Amino acid sequence: MTRGTGLSYAVVASLIVFCAALAGGGSPALAQVLGPIGVSPALPADGDTIAISIDISDAPPTVPGVALVEGAQIILEVGETIVSPQPPSPPSHLVWTVGPVRAGTYSITVDFGNKAYRTFSVQPRSAILALLGGRFQVSVTDLASGATPAATPLSDSGGYFTFFDPTNVELTFKVVDGRAVNNHFWLFVASMTNTPLTVTVTDTKGASCGTSAGCPTRTYTNPPNINQNFIDVNAF
Repeated sequence: MTRGTGLSYAVVASLIVFCAALAGGGSPALAQVLGPIGVSPALPADGDTIAISIDISDAPPTVPGVALVEGAQIILEVGETIVSPQPPSPPSHLVWTVGPVRAGTYSITVDFGNKAYRTFSVQPRSAILALLGGRFQVSVTDLASGATPAATPLSDSGGYFTFFDPTNVELTFKVVDGRAVNNHFWLFVASMTNTPLTVTVTDTKGASCGTSAGCPTRTYTNPPNINQNFIDVNAF
């Protein structure tokens, strides 16, 4: 009886070791390390095509699979599945191309091992760039009538315009509240184009708003074949 009991313990111990080995063999598929999800451009706007990237380590080299867009959800699949334990390998840098995407908020899921998640927003484009709570309205007129200026805000104080291609920035704009220094709002226009254009800025809360004089405006004109920036620290 004693001998039989000893064998039973040995069998049980062997089964435990065997099950642990099986569990260990399956663990690499769950132990992959997924790096942060990257989105490029960092601040996408309506109509952009975006690149989504992630690094996968502690796994054999792999390739990106299908990118599924279902409403506001983007599901990224990886092209290979781990089926057996393998030595650690250098991180796989995977990049998916998605788009063009519409304005809105999206969630990203990387469907691989321990899943990774991220949300990001796509900014709308419009003809008007509204800044500082909408007080300043910025518009651009193409004097050659060949472009379609579209504005994208980057923050409450600045943004950019595209003319021909939604992925190609042509003009950036920033307004600074400098009243503590000289009692004025400051305007900065940085041009990356030689397209003839006029930038018009309207202060919708200016002292003359609501009168026959209308709201205060400032205009800045870039002539043909000239690349010109504007700095106005006495604008409004």
